[in-house]
Parts: sequence; C-alpha cells; structure tokens
Amino acid sequence: MICSLSLLLSRGSFASLVAIVVVGLSGCVQPSARLSPEPISTTVNREKLALDLQERGELAEALIQWTILSTIEPANRDYENRVTRTKQLIDNKSKSLMLDGMSNLRRGAREAARLSFLKVLALNPRNKEALEHLRQLAMPPSTESKNGGKS
Repeated sequence: MICSLSLLLSRGSFASLVAIVVVGLSGCVQPSARLSPEPISTTVNREKLALDLQERGELAEALIQWTILSTIEPANRDYENRVTRTKQLIDNKSKSLMLDGMSNLRRGAREAARLSFLKVLALNPRNKEALEHLRQLAMPPSTESKNGGKS
C-alpha cells in the first residue's frame, strides 16, 4: 500500500490520493442518530432566557421570548399564561413609572421625569402618553412659567 501511495504521489496524482483518503474515511463516519433539529433544547434554552430576563426586570424582552415559546408550542398553556402575566407586569410597571414621571414633572424635576417616561417606552413603545410627555419635555420650558404668565 505504501509503495502504491508513493507511486501515485510521484506521478502527480495528489487528487487521486485525496479521493482515496476521503472514500476510505467516509466509511468511518457514523450518521447522526438525530436528524431532526433539537426543539427541546431550543425551547429549554429560550425558557431559561425568558426567566432570566424577567428576573432582571427586562420585561419587554421576556415577553418576546414567552410569545415565541407560546407560538412554537401552542398546546403549552403555561407559556400562554406567562405571556398574559408578563403583559400584566409590564402594564403595572408602566403605570408606576408614569406616576413617577408625572410626580417628577410637577416637582420640576424634568430630567427625572424624562427618564421615567423613557423607561415606560422601553417597556411599551406604543405608550402614547409617555411619548407625548417626552415631546413636551424636549421643548424648552415656556417663558410664561418664568415670568408669572406675563409676556
């Protein structure tokens, strides 16, 4: 065998040698026992991610993961319940942050109010009230409030 390999190499049949090696080694390869994707591990990993996000208070991102899981496994009622519960948590947190923002606004703490409203939008980008308050905060304070309403 070594003589025939050296003869092939000496004649410039390197491609032939590679083909022989590949064919010989292909008999050593075993087909995978699982040809299908691994939805279980993917689901488990996504569930762990959702729980971790929720624990860290990243509710909007957690909601995305729970929604994906409930779509992947529609028969799993736990995922649908987690979607509902996370939406409730987002709603409660948004309301609390809106109250903080409004309180800060009344006290004249514009930057604290702005941060509260931004946090609301991070949880719920469609919150029109928070967006409107941010628009108002982006404008310079009115001159009326500075000189007692006189122009």
